[in-house]
Amino acid sequence: MNTLMAQLKFDGRRLILRNFSFQFFSILMPAGFYLLFTKVMVSGAVPMRFNLQYMASMIVYSGTINALFGIPQILMHDREQGLLQWLQLTPTGVKTYYLSIGLWSMVMNALAIVVLGGLAVVFNQVSLTVGQWATIVGIALIGQLPTMLIGVLVSFINRAETLSVVSNLITFPMAIISGLWWPMAMLPSWLQPIGKLMPTYFVNNWLGAVATHATLNATTVIGVVGWIGLLTIIVVGGTRQLLKRGDGVVKA
Repeated sequence: MNTLMAQLKFDGRRLILRNFSFQFFSILMPAGFYLLFTKVMVSGAVPMRFNLQYMASMIVYSGTINALFGIPQILMHDREQGLLQWLQLTPTGVKTYYLSIGLWSMVMNALAIVVLGGLAVVFNQVSLTVGQWATIVGIALIGQLPTMLIGVLVSFINRAETLSVVSNLITFPMAIISGLWWPMAMLPSWLQPIGKLMPTYFVNNWLGAVATHATLNATTVIGVVGWIGLLTIIVVGGTRQLLKRGDGVVKA
């Protein structure tokens, strides 16, 4: 526990306090989208259900930005600086390091929930119970795990330019086809089945069901758990193989 606390303090100073601009951006963009599509680009009364569902979508989007842009860049930078290789030689290994990065990413997602929830309450008069808010936080943090694991996989790329391109090619198309930016029904019919397989789609549906008191489909929960299990196996196996090779990177 002491080792984890020390790692959390170390990472908090360098990743949050010294990288505030990116953290601010990862929350500001979804917040701007939320106000744009619920207050600016609308005419007449907006259904409360839409305000709640779009709040859920932007919570997922904020977590996705943080996981697929922030985490890969952090891990690649630390690897280039030799931090991962040094940690591998310590008694605790890299497990505490990865856990600390993941926890701080979840802290930023929790902050995004506070910001987006505050905007929804102030500007759209959204009203949820304490239990609903607590459930939304829990689901959002669990639902961020798949994109965090994808971020770890992307971090194995050893060129900053390639990593940035890959992060963009994953983040924005996935946000679009999984219905985070606009309703799934607006997408081409051939694209909708693909979007409904994305981890962000399952998390968005789960959050939306909680916020709007809708019936939760069992496949939504199964989809989130399935993605977490599959990506965990891939990340753990891939990390072990790359560390055994001693380079910890994928040539690109």
